Amino acid sequence: MKYEDFVCMMQTQMQERLGEKVQIQLHQILKNNSVVLDALSISEEGSGIAPTIYLNDFYRGYQEGTPIPDIADQMEALYRKSRVTVPFDTTFYADFGKVKQHLACRVINREKNRELLKTVPYRVFLDLAIVAYYYFEDSCLGTGTILVYSSHCKNWGITEEELFACARENTLHIQPEEFLSMDGVLEKFQGCGEAETENVLPMYVLTNKTNYFGAASLLFDSVLQDIADKLEDDFWILPSSIHECIIIPAESAMPKEEMQEMVREINRNEVAAEDFLSDEIYRYQREFHKLSL
Repeated sequence: MKYEDFVCMMQTQMQERLGEKVQIQLHQILKNNSVVLDALSISEEGSGIAPTIYLNDFYRGYQEGTPIPDIADQMEALYRKSRVTVPFDTTFYADFGKVKQHLACRVINREKNRELLKTVPYRVFLDLAIVAYYYFEDSCLGTGTILVYSSHCKNWGITEEELFACARENTLHIQPEEFLSMDGVLEKFQGCGEAETENVLPMYVLTNKTNYFGAASLLFDSVLQDIADKLEDDFWILPSSIHECIIIPAESAMPKEEMQEMVREINRNEVAAEDFLSDEIYRYQREFHKLSL
């Protein structure tokens, strides 16, 4: 079955399963790095929240042999798990006074997001762009983020300068940085006890407590200087994804051309297109408090 036919079939299947009181619409959603995903938006009368189910991964499952009824079961279960069954007030987002304490910064690739950056406030940072987002935690919805668009600033009656002043001030409070050794990473994410790695180089990971948008920790000289003090050295930064970066002390580093090639190879083979940050590498010079390409 072709992808277009699969999309139509799943929309029909979900409509039949959920009934006429539920409205199901197909959308194309622009994600990070110009990745466009197809999604079904499912809205119920009286609810201000419409769960979104992305179809691309389900189609890959179909290509790998998962039967259509099983896929429909999975999609229905996902919807029922994510649907909001109690009234939820979304009007708070129109009030900047209620929003500003929850704004934070993230970094994205500037070149790959040229179209997106036409619609959102941003600041240039190396080969990257700094954008702002709203971070929320809710007992019903869980945690999530909302990207800040230029239209939001207009509705709030604020300037871009005011937006980024708030976002920068909040970022490390909302998403505190975390600097870990490779062994520490294995312990945190794999539940290992005494983890052992075979890395020839001393390597570390810079992220944040949630490992979500953790590369934004690069924006703060206080964070970078603290790392330099711990290492007692300048260091190289290898962007692993929008969520974390690899740190290598300058004294221990391999030739920069080899490090850059390593980053590019990992980006091509290991990193999801949506999570890609950069093919470049950066160096921090602690004497001058300087981060550069």
